[in-house]
Amino acid sequence: TIRTRAVDDSGNLQAPGAGITVTAGTVPDTTAPTVSAVSPANNATGVARTVSPTVTFSEAIDPSTISSSTFELRNASTNALVLATVVYDAATRRATFNPSGNLAARTRFTATVRGGATDPRVKDLAGNPLAANRTWSFTTR
Repeated sequence: TIRTRAVDDSGNLQAPGAGITVTAGTVPDTTAPTVSAVSPANNATGVARTVSPTVTFSEAIDPSTISSSTFELRNASTNALVLATVVYDAATRRATFNPSGNLAARTRFTATVRGGATDPRVKDLAGNPLAANRTWSFTTR
């Protein structure tokens, strides 16, 4: 609350008025992050078996929400999960899926980054989740 009062040359002090209330602060972030790029590209073919798929986000992501449970890769035919470590680079806003070995040859894989209403899911620094799962596929050579 801000209140003002005046003093004249004779030292007479005015009684302060009711004042006004000012609220200062930042506008809360309510915008969900989005995926701005994926690699390999959706439906890419002839992808190297040594590939480490990546996903780039529109804004900074909470690193604690990026893991192999929120960024996964599966064999599209068998639905088998590919074992891996997932790392997040805050400077580039990019998560990288590093498989523990080479991927199977001539095989279609489906990558999924989890969003939506149920944890585990990727969230930005303000806690806003990716609105929905982002899924893409590619085939190795």
